[in-house]
Amino acid sequence: MRGMKLRFRYGLGSAAIVLAAVCLVFTPAFAQGKNDNTCTGYGNCGKAPTNIIGDFQNVHALPPGGPAPRLSDGHVDLTGRWYPDAAGKMLQVAYPLDPTAFRQFDPKATPEVPPVFKPGMEAKYKRPVPYGDCDQAGTPSTTLEQGSQHAPMELIAAPQRLVMLYEYPVDVRMVYMNRQHPKDPDPTFNGDTTAHWEGDTLVLDVTAIDDRMRNFGGGGAGWFHSDQQHIIERITRTSKNYLTYQITIEDPVVLAKPWSSAPRTWSLAADPHDEWGEVFCTLNQEPEEYKKITEAKEKAK
Repeated sequence: MRGMKLRFRYGLGSAAIVLAAVCLVFTPAFAQGKNDNTCTGYGNCGKAPTNIIGDFQNVHALPPGGPAPRLSDGHVDLTGRWYPDAAGKMLQVAYPLDPTAFRQFDPKATPEVPPVFKPGMEAKYKRPVPYGDCDQAGTPSTTLEQGSQHAPMELIAAPQRLVMLYEYPVDVRMVYMNRQHPKDPDPTFNGDTTAHWEGDTLVLDVTAIDDRMRNFGGGGAGWFHSDQQHIIERITRTSKNYLTYQITIEDPVVLAKPWSSAPRTWSLAADPHDEWGEVFCTLNQEPEEYKKITEAKEKAK
């Protein structure tokens, strides 16, 4: 549960996740550290007094694992189940964790600076997330918000296409290689994406993003954008166990200059049996809506 949300998660590690949520709500000892990606969990990264479920007190960053595998055309194979940390598994802020395993980037080495808005645009386009709203799936928010949501993404790569599957919020992107954007595309939540390789880096070019989507990053709650926003994403699999994701956002209406995220670390699932889980978020009013549907079904009998 986050805010007024009801989130349902199934699959491997669900007991540990539920325990983490309980600890966050009811156990003062599991206070989160500073919100700078450098310290998480028990007090100020202190040692847990006892073992915890899942043996999380012994979680550390994965080794590189050797060179990245290759596709039949020689390009790097991005296929895998990836977590937004260096541990190769779902992590929660309630656990006493090695900060190098938890964080996606070191803000001291690669700071992520706030966006620079044009005069008057910050007040117009930047506003807090409404309390109790579920996170909207789309580009670039689904990928960028995983620094706080911690959910995995699954990549399925082929020479002509990359499939991007996000566990939460449930989202699917189809990325096609080496094609042109439509001349007059209809805006969508994920936008229109094409991609090409620059060495071992896959470069995704995204336009026509629905302007109801929020951008996350730069240490703030995020900001909305104009219909002229243009996004460039770079995905590099640096080794078997790691890839980095970096995004640049251009918006000539809202931003005074392009904003770039820090290169964010994603790690390959450490457990070869780690499987996809269903994760849904519902608003508080939805139980009442389901009650109405159930009552209508009963009357129709």
